[in-house]
Amino acid sequence: MRARAERGDLPSVLRGLVRTPRQTASSAASSTGPAGAAALADRLAALPRPDALRLLVDTVQGHVAAVLAHGSAGSVDVNRPFNELGFDSLTAVELRNRLSTDTGLRLPATLVFDHPTVTSLARHLSTVLAPPEAAPEDALRDALARIDRALADANGEAEAVRGRLVPILQSALAKLGSAPAAHGGVMDTIDSASDEEIFALIDNDL
Repeated sequence: MRARAERGDLPSVLRGLVRTPRQTASSAASSTGPAGAAALADRLAALPRPDALRLLVDTVQGHVAAVLAHGSAGSVDVNRPFNELGFDSLTAVELRNRLSTDTGLRLPATLVFDHPTVTSLARHLSTVLAPPEAAPEDALRDALARIDRALADANGEAEAVRGRLVPILQSALAKLGSAPAAHGGVMDTIDSASDEEIFALIDNDL
């Protein structure tokens, strides 16, 4: 009978006669953990940053309400410190466990103390789960660094690779320098530069 009660298929008239162990947050979440984490990550990836942050605020707010046994998530003030909401060390760990399962992240036990409100905790999760896109100049530097590594690993093919890359780089630089350039300016330098000089120019700008 206890097994049926734990599965939830005991007739209602008998449920009060059988005591079942309390389902903790970690045990409740573990059954859908990986799938839930993947689903959350997919939803965040499909949203603009403000909407992704709103989703994380709602997620944290919902877990806080569940841990503190609030009737609804809306009753949780997202800017009120967790200790004022009624958190202690045990409920802090329970919230950490819920969020670890929901996000797939390994979160510290001090999470609610490091980020003491729903909003600040959601912002922290946002930086990890939905980091901002790199600035264009940083993305270009990363791409050029990868090119540099590829050339270093190309061995005997390095010159052939450089020959394919140089026209692409020249075309990109021409587009970026679409404004008319004065004689002897950067565009003239690029047009007349050798392969080695173009790569040296790029290295100097990194």
